[in-house]
Amino acid sequence: MASVEASVDASFGIDEVKAVLGWHHDGVPQYLAQPDPKSSFIHFTLHFDTTLALFEISIPISYKQHTRTSAICIRINPRSITSLTQSIVRDIPDAAKPIFGFTSAICLDFKLNDAVTVLIPSFISEPVTAARKRSGIIINSLYELTQATSLRIYIPEDTLSQSQLESLSTATAQQKLHPFSGPDYDIARWFWGRGAKVTTLPAPPLPSYNKATADQANIPLYSESITFDPPTTSHKRKRSQDAVGKRVQVPDSAVIWAKLLELEATVQHHPPPATIPGDQSQHIKELHAIIDKLQTQSTQYEQKALDRETEVTNLRIQLAQCEKKVLDLETEVAALRDAQDNADNTGSVEISEMQENILDLEGKIDYVTRGKDDDDFAHILKEDILNELIVRISRG
Repeated sequence: MASVEASVDASFGIDEVKAVLGWHHDGVPQYLAQPDPKSSFIHFTLHFDTTLALFEISIPISYKQHTRTSAICIRINPRSITSLTQSIVRDIPDAAKPIFGFTSAICLDFKLNDAVTVLIPSFISEPVTAARKRSGIIINSLYELTQATSLRIYIPEDTLSQSQLESLSTATAQQKLHPFSGPDYDIARWFWGRGAKVTTLPAPPLPSYNKATADQANIPLYSESITFDPPTTSHKRKRSQDAVGKRVQVPDSAVIWAKLLELEATVQHHPPPATIPGDQSQHIKELHAIIDKLQTQSTQYEQKALDRETEVTNLRIQLAQCEKKVLDLETEVAALRDAQDNADNTGSVEISEMQENILDLEGKIDYVTRGKDDDDFAHILKEDILNELIVRISRG
C-alpha cells in the first residue's frame, strides 16, 4: 500500500507504489508492466511541494555486468512537462489488470517537450547490456519510451486524493514546477552509496540475417489473392522459322513454371553460401570456441571483480563501525578515569580530614588523661575557676 504524506494539498508525496507505463511507438500503444524478475514490481515515486516536484520510476532488471537484480530508473524533468492530465480509468489496459487486480486505476498522462532521463548504477559500463532476455526486452522498450513525447503512468486508485491530483495539475498548467535539490535527491547516494549516472540507451539491434531470411521464408512469392493457372498447350499457329530465328526464343510455359518452383524452394530452404574448405572451416570453429571461452572467462573475472569490490566495500563499512566503537570505548574509558580520579581526590580529602580529627581527639584525650595526675594542671584549673567566679560576681 502506498505511503501518502500530506498535511495540505500543497505538499504531499508517495514512495515506490506499483505502476504500469504506457506510451505510443509508431502509432501503436505499448505497455511495460512486468520487470525482471516478474515477481517484483515497477515502482513510481512522486514528491510535490508547491513549486517543486519529483517524478521517478524504478524498474528492476538484471545487468550483464551485475547479474544480481538491480534497477534502471527514469526521471521526468518537471520543466519538460507541457501538460499533465489525471483521470480515473475504469477499463484499464489488459497489461495492467494483473498488477492492480483487475480494478480501476489513476492515470497520469504526461505531455513532454524533452526526453525522459535514464539513470543506471555508476559501476555499469556502457552501452547497457542485459543478463537475461526479459531484461533485454525492458531495455528495448525503454529506448522506445525515450523517443516518445507522451507518457502514461497507471497507479492504484487509492494512492492520491482528488484534491492532490488537482493541485498537481494546476501547478503543471501554470508552468512553475522545478526539480527538487539537496542531499535527499542526489543521485551520487543511489545504489548502496555507489552512485548513479545518466545514460543513453542503445537502439535495439537489427534482426540477424538468419532471422530476417527465416521471416521472409514465410512470405509467399506472390500475392495470396493471385493464383497461377496450370500450364496449357498453346493452340496458336506457329510462327515461321525465319521469325523464330530473328528473335530470342521464349521458353515454354512449363519451363517457366519449373523455374518458379525451383526459385521458391531455394528461398525457403536458404542454401548456405559457398562451402569453406575443411581446414579453414575447422580453424574458424576453433577460433569461435576460443572467443566464446575468453568471453566466458572475461564475464567471470568481471563478476569476481564486482564481488571483490562489494566485499571491500563491506569491509570498509565494518572497519568504520569498528573504529567508531573504539572511539566510543576510548571515550567511556576516559570518562571512567575522570570519575576514578575525582573519587580518589574526594577520598584523599576525606582521609586527610579524618586524620586531622583523629589527631585533635588524641590531643584532647592526652590532655584530659594527663591532667588527672598533674598538680600544675589542677592548680591552673582552680585558678581558672576562681577567675571565672570573680568575674561573674563582679558583674553582679
